[in-house]
Amino acid sequence: MIIFFYGKDKYRIREKVKDLINAHREKNKSGFRSLRDAQLEDIRREMLSVSMFNEKKLVIVYDFVISKDFLSQIELFESSPNILLIVNENDADINCKKQEFELLNGPRLKKWARNKVKNIKGVINEDALDLLIDYVGSDLFRMENEIIKLVNYSSNISLEDVKKLVRNKDEANIFETIDSITRKDKKGALQSIKKHLDKGDAPTYILAMIGFQIRKIISAKERGSYNNFTIDELKRLYDKIVELDYGIKTGKVNPAESLNILICGV
Repeated sequence: MIIFFYGKDKYRIREKVKDLINAHREKNKSGFRSLRDAQLEDIRREMLSVSMFNEKKLVIVYDFVISKDFLSQIELFESSPNILLIVNENDADINCKKQEFELLNGPRLKKWARNKVKNIKGVINEDALDLLIDYVGSDLFRMENEIIKLVNYSSNISLEDVKKLVRNKDEANIFETIDSITRKDKKGALQSIKKHLDKGDAPTYILAMIGFQIRKIISAKERGSYNNFTIDELKRLYDKIVELDYGIKTGKVNPAESLNILICGV
């Protein structure tokens, strides 16, 4: 038997694999193998071996490339008494039992987050839940950690609790960009900015977010708060952003080129 799990939601894949392992071990105490960087021969050996205890084996293979050689032997693996579970991020042309784990959003994400709060004995109001989802998004690993942190702070989670304890995902990404710029890591800065562009953020919006966060960091620095940036680095960066913003508004700078100019100047 072959089972194929795939999708971007690594959290739910991990939880489903755990459930499958636990259910299997209730009947087959010793029949379990987990493989990474497996070759076809590794899978063949595991699937064709027979337990002396008359137990089925669950063989889990991560990130395995479905090759023509594998497909040519698929009937052999399907007829094995053992179970082969392949876990990949992307779908593959393989005829077997499949389950996709797409990233949760909308009502499904909201339901998941609300249940997670409830499961760890917490309560969250609707406004707080909406803001939490807006701040964290579909990253369930981070969502779980943020919910645990919030419930430990207060079992009755309020909007103010979320504002106080949870960082907006966009803000976190901007800090990553700012850190790369101040370290003169052009490659890292371009990679960080690409994440925003891929998400659909306009260059002018990204530039404005960087400027907004720089102002906040400068203000905190002047009040004596510690951070990894020098005041001169921050002020030079902010001056460059103001210059680019003025250039965009007066038509001297193309908005699409503004971020490249910023990065090239570090």
